Amino acid sequence: MKTLKNDWKLGAAVGTALSLGSAGAIAGPHGFDLHNVLNGASASFAGTSIAHTEDPVSAVFGNPATLAQYFGGTHFMFGATFYMPRAQMVHDGSAGYAVGEAVALVNRMNAAGVQNGGNGNAVSAYMFDSRSKADVYAVPQVAVTQDLSGLGIPVVLGVGVTATNGIGVDYKHSSNSIGAAAELINLGVNAGIGMKMSDTLDVGVSMTVTYAMLEAGLTGSGGMTHDIGFRASLGARKAISDKTTIAAYYQTELEHQYDNLHVTSMDGNSPFKDITAIDDTSFTVDCNGDVVTASTGVCRQDVELEQPWNLGLGIAHQLDANTLVMVDFTHKHWSDAKFFNEFYDDQEVVSIGIQKTMGNMKLRAGYGYADDPLLSQVAEGVEIKTIGGVDTYGNTYTSPMYGLFMSYFQAMETPVIYKHRVAVGLGVESFLGVPFLSLDAHAAVQLEEDKCFGSGQQGYSGSFASGNAPGTSLDIAAGGVTQYTGGCVAGDHTKATVSSFHLGGALTWSF
Repeated sequence: MKTLKNDWKLGAAVGTALSLGSAGAIAGPHGFDLHNVLNGASASFAGTSIAHTEDPVSAVFGNPATLAQYFGGTHFMFGATFYMPRAQMVHDGSAGYAVGEAVALVNRMNAAGVQNGGNGNAVSAYMFDSRSKADVYAVPQVAVTQDLSGLGIPVVLGVGVTATNGIGVDYKHSSNSIGAAAELINLGVNAGIGMKMSDTLDVGVSMTVTYAMLEAGLTGSGGMTHDIGFRASLGARKAISDKTTIAAYYQTELEHQYDNLHVTSMDGNSPFKDITAIDDTSFTVDCNGDVVTASTGVCRQDVELEQPWNLGLGIAHQLDANTLVMVDFTHKHWSDAKFFNEFYDDQEVVSIGIQKTMGNMKLRAGYGYADDPLLSQVAEGVEIKTIGGVDTYGNTYTSPMYGLFMSYFQAMETPVIYKHRVAVGLGVESFLGVPFLSLDAHAAVQLEEDKCFGSGQQGYSGSFASGNAPGTSLDIAAGGVTQYTGGCVAGDHTKATVSSFHLGGALTWSF
């Protein structure tokens, strides 16, 4: 096979999947949509903010109907949150073996667990135990609201800037991780209108413009592509009594298309033909530009990604003059989100927040729970069909996205398995004795979670079914890597362990 190291900008699916779902970055229990979990006072409530907000940023980027709370002049908020994830991944070497061997591109194990094909390296030679170095992020929070009632219009305008989505990875220090170093960051500029329809009903609409940056790297090479995206939010809140408010909002999907993101070489001696399991003459890949065959040329592929549409419901209740309780429910429709529907199922998120007012101080706490959206079994890649790169011998390869790689990429999507978030915070009115200045500060943790991947692929049947070998296994009963067995079963190839901490603060000037 011909060496084409300089031609490789990205490994087709490896780069994307790692950049979109790997350990680290500003992610949490909403896939990696943030939904106010890092913003202002709402961060103290684990993101709870649909029926009521305590800060302008959360109103601008949450339910736009809550902008109607900010009648009475101008409110300007400025702050930041420092997000510190910790992610550890242990892998039995099966994925690295699949791309590291020049002959056998698929980790095929016989009944005795002995490798077939290859250049003689054992699968265990590609094992790794690595911690992501993408472990500190700073998330800005800027927003301003303006009351227009002085003009005879019962409207509040709001604009703001923050990170709306994000995820990243840095495993390039571990060669057996396929040299992954990638990142996706969406910066959102939001503009919204909240209108008071009556004494008890508020409605709102907002538009978010996102500037998305995607960098995907493999085997020491990489690149960055940019795109602009749009999404809208519609919301309403209704006071059903002097103490209770209910609310709902809908947020459209967010689409980004990254042109020519993937560069997959089709060079070599018919890269599919030597492996019976993936010798499928009907297998085709759509390429930009020149006509490409399975045995020659370079294939450039566009990638279209979507954040899902969301439906949120919330309630806020004033227990007494000084005690506020809020509850949110959010449905995230990942099954309709292009690309992610290959890895995710729909997701439900519940959060609760409580606030106790004591003089000019507000004590806050919150808890959030999310179910794990990762599919238990994944099929061959559709949006991205191939994986490509340079193996350890300097040779190029191209292989379909079959079960081993798809479940391996799920293992890299560790931030989305967070289930429990616990947060506390403090609000101070007339901060430093300045009557028009307030402070919101918070600290929160996402409790440690772990998950094993691979065994779910057993029993799957598809075009490349015989190439779905789940790996050498981390399970001790199967003769696997004994020190990493905790929770894993026969057929699992990867175990991920994650936790995180974030700390932030913001000041609000009210005029």
